[in-house]
Amino acid sequence: MKEVMTVRGPVDASKLGIILPHEHLLFDLFRVFQPQREFKVIDADLAASELQLYVDAGGSTIVEVTTIDMARDHKSMLAISEKTGAHIIMSTGWYREPFYSPDMWHRTTKELTKQLVDEINFGIDGIRPGIIGEIGTHHGYVSPVEEKVHRAAARAHLETGLAITLHSNATNVGLAQLDVLEEEGVDLSKVVVGHCDTYPKLDYHLALLDRGAWVEFDTIRGSFEYETNMQIKLITDLISRGFLSRILLSQDLGSSRLLTAYGGNGFAYLVTTFRQRLIEAGLSNEQIVTLIQDNPRRMLVGD
Repeated sequence: MKEVMTVRGPVDASKLGIILPHEHLLFDLFRVFQPQREFKVIDADLAASELQLYVDAGGSTIVEVTTIDMARDHKSMLAISEKTGAHIIMSTGWYREPFYSPDMWHRTTKELTKQLVDEINFGIDGIRPGIIGEIGTHHGYVSPVEEKVHRAAARAHLETGLAITLHSNATNVGLAQLDVLEEEGVDLSKVVVGHCDTYPKLDYHLALLDRGAWVEFDTIRGSFEYETNMQIKLITDLISRGFLSRILLSQDLGSSRLLTAYGGNGFAYLVTTFRQRLIEAGLSNEQIVTLIQDNPRRMLVGD
């Protein structure tokens, strides 16, 4: 089977086990979200202890989509992976406009593409990314500088083969993002449209699927019962229409309040409590394995 790049090196995709395809272990969004200190987790020991709960619950792999401008910490990711035994897949790319450094407005698409390709091929201190993104928009449209980043991500994908994962929050902006990537020649079956449960419109999800993209429901945290019920309905609606093989599930724990240390449900929630909720909703164990193991593995290797 094909290999997937992790912070500890390439791993045979058959060894990845259960995968959370959109997570954050360490990040610093405080400079944009001041004074909300919950959007900053830089304690590697805390992150390791939280991730250990996921491993103890049977989880094997997380895709850590903290980008360059979100304070990505490659050395700590390696240390956490070695400590917990979890496979951690690091990302490359830039998040969304408010997080960009000032030079992003002046750099060319070619320059950005080269940086991404160099990171993917050579790594940072030898630690290589295994996915591009999350590449996002701040509003319900793609701004000019965000378009440049999307085009660089597309070109890096075409050169390296890594999947692209998108931040597409609370609007139908994922369609516009796909337009940019498609203009660059990207096969949209290699693209994940994230945060689809923040815009719970069936027509939107079907439009994304019609274009070949992955639909990702990735704010599954158990914070509110109405939200959990909505997410289960979104999943079962798409499965009933034959799209089991194009759905991804994750939690996007991008806030300290979502960690068990601060009263949240933590990284193990999806593979324990939410898994049971899916069983109660009528999903078979085989279908759940497809959602949390087979689909994200296929996404990562490009199948």
